[in-house]
Amino acid sequence: MDIAKLVLEYIRAFVWPVTLVAALALFRKELAVLLARLRKAALPGGVTLDFPEEVQAARSLSEEVRKAQKPPEQKRGPALPLNEVNARLLSLKLQPSPSGLDFSYYRTLAEQDPNLALAGLRMEMETMARNLAVGFNVALSARDSAGSLLRRLRQAGAITSEQAELGESILNLCNQALHGTRVSLNEAEAVIDIAEVLRQQYISWLSWGFPDGWQPKNVRAG
Repeated sequence: MDIAKLVLEYIRAFVWPVTLVAALALFRKELAVLLARLRKAALPGGVTLDFPEEVQAARSLSEEVRKAQKPPEQKRGPALPLNEVNARLLSLKLQPSPSGLDFSYYRTLAEQDPNLALAGLRMEMETMARNLAVGFNVALSARDSAGSLLRRLRQAGAITSEQAELGESILNLCNQALHGTRVSLNEAEAVIDIAEVLRQQYISWLSWGFPDGWQPKNVRAG
């Protein structure tokens, strides 16, 4: 009798593991699809789970935005030198750039702390969005997020849909770093490289987007 009870206990102990293994085997395809969805599920605030795939998607989008840049814009005149960026911004009554639009600052920071570098890049992106809103007379408030500003700028025709989508992708990647996703040096450098196309187009706007006849100091001195 004792042996019968012992056998029964063993059976009870193994019922759940055997059932689980059988379920996994039976529904393996459905589980694979579910897990793929979970890797890309959205968290509060628009944060997604699949960081490497987000980086790759943003890289492809940045190339599209770069190619879509109008060639005449590249020939309109000299671009704003980095050492004049914040003076130019202040003269236009805009917020100065945390890095002076010199993204080598974030690359150096990434060597010490990749997550911190992307946190800084996020601040840079928000400053750019706010300055664009002011420059294009788009209503904003202190509570507006960078993402909402990008959408409003797109609706106002100040930026293209592709630029807005790229900006939101970069913000999303930076938000993941802020929310605790572990970012490698290579990933942080990739995100900074991706943001370069928007930085260049932003500099073009500061150089030629205002009817004040701005020229670099070396040209004015000559």
